[in-house]
Amino acid sequence: MSSKRTVKGIAFDSHVAELVGHMESVGDYRESLQRLQDVWDQLTLLGETSGIAADITATGGEFRSLTDTLLDALARRQLDNTLRQLRGRAQVAIDLLVRNLFERTADVGFLAVDAVVRAHVEARASQRHTEAMRGELEARFRAYVAKYSVYDDVAVLSRDGEVLARLDRSCRATHCAHALVQQSLQGEAGFVESFGAIDVLDGRRGLVYSAPIRGGHNERALGVLCLSFRFDDEMSRVFEQVAPAGQSACVLALLAEDGTVLASSDPWQIPANARLQGGHDHPHLLRFAGREYLAVRTSAHAYQGYAGPGWQVCALVPLALAFGRTGTTQASDVHMPAEALDHSPLFDEELRRIPAQAHRIQRGLERSVWNGRVRGRAKEHGATSPGRFAAALLRQVTQTGERVERVFERAIGELQQSAVAGLTEEVRASAALAVDILDRNLYERANDCRWWALDPTLQQAAAGLRPAAEATGVLVHINSLYTVYSQLVLLDRDGQLLASSSTGQPDDRARQTIEGRWVRPALALPDAQAWARSRFEPHMLYGSRPTYIYAATVRHDQQPCGAVAIVFDSEPQLHAMLADALPRDANGAPLAQASALFVTREGRVIASTDPAFAVGQDVPFRDQLATLARGASRQLALELSGTLYAVGFAMSAGYREYDSSLECGPDDVAGVMLLRVCAQASAAAPALPAGFEPPPPAPGAATCEIASFRCGGQWLGLKTADVIEAVEVPRITALPGDAPHLAGVVLRDGEPVPVVQLDALRGAAQPQRSGLVVVCRTPAGPLLGLLVDELGSVIEVGATALQPLPAYLAAHDPLATAIVRGADGRQPMLTLLDPARIAAGACAPATALPGSAALPAQACVVA
Repeated sequence: MSSKRTVKGIAFDSHVAELVGHMESVGDYRESLQRLQDVWDQLTLLGETSGIAADITATGGEFRSLTDTLLDALARRQLDNTLRQLRGRAQVAIDLLVRNLFERTADVGFLAVDAVVRAHVEARASQRHTEAMRGELEARFRAYVAKYSVYDDVAVLSRDGEVLARLDRSCRATHCAHALVQQSLQGEAGFVESFGAIDVLDGRRGLVYSAPIRGGHNERALGVLCLSFRFDDEMSRVFEQVAPAGQSACVLALLAEDGTVLASSDPWQIPANARLQGGHDHPHLLRFAGREYLAVRTSAHAYQGYAGPGWQVCALVPLALAFGRTGTTQASDVHMPAEALDHSPLFDEELRRIPAQAHRIQRGLERSVWNGRVRGRAKEHGATSPGRFAAALLRQVTQTGERVERVFERAIGELQQSAVAGLTEEVRASAALAVDILDRNLYERANDCRWWALDPTLQQAAAGLRPAAEATGVLVHINSLYTVYSQLVLLDRDGQLLASSSTGQPDDRARQTIEGRWVRPALALPDAQAWARSRFEPHMLYGSRPTYIYAATVRHDQQPCGAVAIVFDSEPQLHAMLADALPRDANGAPLAQASALFVTREGRVIASTDPAFAVGQDVPFRDQLATLARGASRQLALELSGTLYAVGFAMSAGYREYDSSLECGPDDVAGVMLLRVCAQASAAAPALPAGFEPPPPAPGAATCEIASFRCGGQWLGLKTADVIEAVEVPRITALPGDAPHLAGVVLRDGEPVPVVQLDALRGAAQPQRSGLVVVCRTPAGPLLGLLVDELGSVIEVGATALQPLPAYLAAHDPLATAIVRGADGRQPMLTLLDPARIAAGACAPATALPGSAALPAQACVVA
């Protein structure tokens, strides 16, 4: 159980108590409500002379309780939303980085077995190495980095660390004494990951992936291949994408395991090599360089078993700015009906309880004023001072109650909107993560096909200079390292299937012509940097299922002689990307209400985690995608097939040089995140009848006072002389054998009072067991309770305004004695009831009213 701490008279959860001073809106509501509380205390004192002090005191106690509850809830919601947004940004940043680095682990292993690289180290080992071979290898490195632009250097080292060849000739280092050399030569893993100041990079800081280069008959490690990742460049891209400069005060910092800052989105605030550590009592407060920050750290979600170098991302925002509109993200303008918040498991019980508590207070206040006016009518008839004073006091109570209601409504609205904003921002961020993962993944596919088109074995096989079986062996090996592909194929110059990594293909596919709009362009691309991609559509190479195929021209002696085509295994791969991006609960599990889609700009689903949105289906919200700019995102609430969703959209923007044009096209893909809010969006609530206003009585004319109330959608009333009071009844005790129109009994001053289900007695059939009861007198003496929906006003009408019921109405409603029409003729009329007729109707069954001795012990007692 959480402890409480009082701040300026309000009991806050200790978790947020020390932060509320930075929450401007919470402070504003606290001041407004405490001013109203002071007024209420004065009214309570004045009420001692008017007989309503007990009611005002009880309502004031509930007011104080709700003030504490509401302000505490607002503070906790603001903190939770800010932490959620910080955590979301940090998680996206570290997951993007780790997914990128995962691709590097595959790259270094594949390049280490490249034929040109192996030939170079074998020649060096046998003393056959020449400067021309070094030049050939460095040219190959340039071709490699031209495609895989995430690297700034490639180097080949001998077993003793000598630099045999490298891409970046500006580096002066000729040897590498770093531990990565021996770790690569001796290690069992396929790669070694090294970060820090590395001598082969002239001592600069870098992130290097290395792997052994094996050769000879025994596949002995003859050297080491090193790929230098463009770490600083990549972190700048990640930071700018997740926390764009100038759009929020959020700072992102990549941390080593000991808390050392490896990279920062704002080095002026959080510089590299600084140490971020805890030490504060609050789990999310951090002090650095004399400034307090709200901070969240996250680790990566492992991808295919790879969790990265063990780093974390810390998202932090200056505490002074944490709860303003520029702290983390702009507030959402998405609104949801209150019914959605009441019926959705995504919103906690507190969010439903607070508005109900506020409504109960307002209803209690209205009942207190109604009772006061009923009691005060007799005094006013005598023109005594206490009667006039009571009326003035009641007017002041009403006005104060209206002010309280307005403040509560605004605060509750902000609380609810804050909850909605947190939810919709999460789905938007999740959609952005999904499409960014896709962009980065497809960047790698475009790189792969272009690089593999430079493989000498594939080039010679396509030119007819080597057996197709050797090409098959190369493709099988590549596919074993890059499992994101269904298969890799080599086409000859006529587009016929020459070799495939899919070993289970039937024999009759040999030399089969491959069809597709991408095939002809792929066989004649202008240079080694060009690539072709199919649209997302069914193809025979993927079992007639839809997928992407990437292809690049294969050349021999500078002449096109075929193409390498890689068939993306879209079904599991796209599904996995979507699943990784789903919003998660506090335990890290995907929310059961969440589903994700990849959808083309034209509205066609290409991947889905929800069977309701099948691949190939057109979505009903395609209009939301048509105008969404590349790289843009938005969130909104949508009702789809009777279900209300919080929806996030994010349009692809490409990655680096891959598909990064700002020009929109039909093949653009959007990430769409859908979060079911409630199973059935509630229909708009029917409008309540307007308050009843009678025509004003003529000066000096005889008048009649009526206490009005609403029941069954109609305005009804009793003469005030017949009314004792209205009471809130939490429970009515039903008795065996009661007629359908008898709700049961309650105790009042120790005496049983039968409660009539008024609308049932008048012909409706919707029994209620609790609610608002108007206690009235009957001519025979016993009291009677009427179960009603809502209290109206205590009104004064001219005697001539009481019109007898027309014959058809009198036959329909035998309990009524007269009607009063509204002042302007358009308002609903009010029906005046007769307690004697109600009592007669209630007692019409043979069942006698029970005495107090027969009343069950658990009956509700009304004071």
